[in-house]
Amino acid sequence: MSRARTVTAVAAACGVFATAGVAAANFGFSVGGGSGGGARLSCPGGMSRLGHIFDENATVFPGDPAPHIEIVADVANDGYLVELVETGTHTGTHLDAPGHFIEGGRTVDELDATEFVWPAYVIDVRDRMANEDDDDFQLTVDDVRAYERANGRIRRGAMVIIQTGFDAFYGTDAFLGDAPGFSGAAVQWMVDRRDIGGIGSDTFGPDATSDDLFDATYTILLNDKVALPGINDVDSLSIRGDLIIANAIPLRDGSGFETDPLACHGSNRDR
Repeated sequence: MSRARTVTAVAAACGVFATAGVAAANFGFSVGGGSGGGARLSCPGGMSRLGHIFDENATVFPGDPAPHIEIVADVANDGYLVELVETGTHTGTHLDAPGHFIEGGRTVDELDATEFVWPAYVIDVRDRMANEDDDDFQLTVDDVRAYERANGRIRRGAMVIIQTGFDAFYGTDAFLGDAPGFSGAAVQWMVDRRDIGGIGSDTFGPDATSDDLFDATYTILLNDKVALPGINDVDSLSIRGDLIIANAIPLRDGSGFETDPLACHGSNRDR
């Protein structure tokens, strides 16, 4: 894709974000004309990629198929490079559509463009993990409300991300260790009271490893919203004030697909 087409697509996503109910101007973003007739998205704090590198070293959920990548043509011998990629649809950084858990739920090809763009809200629990004996705790409604009092209210339509530091362990056995997550009750409260757009994590998923029922993921998908597991470089995000764009390939009847989320950092960054 050409540079002009790429920035045009990103700028269009920013416009979608504004129509979803949160004005881009509130974050310091702007969309204007660029060189060559393309549009330009201005991110005052710069941009970052939030997807893990996709290769055969990816840590997969126990029982999921491991990715396989084979070069079927190369430049030296064929004049072009083509790879055969085999993967499960929930490997690495990926998006979960409602149909992942909910029978009859919408699949990734049925999601609207507005459902791939969110204001980010990061709940950093690393200090709590360092001070507790068990790392697989579940965030409660009271925990979320206390975090809001200290860091600001969750914006409407937000992707609420739990930050554990596990993105640093991706591709190693440590990524399979005990990790915290949201409780189902906290997710439902955020849907009802904050009208969030989804939940994300820097772990396998937004559920605590102590939650055998995966209640956080089930709850968000039951509410016809999405989950964004396996986010990388969460440290690049502010607690609130950034924009995330993360569309997935529209696999027909797909439960989800890999994605490389883009972060557009706003002017009112708070960490």
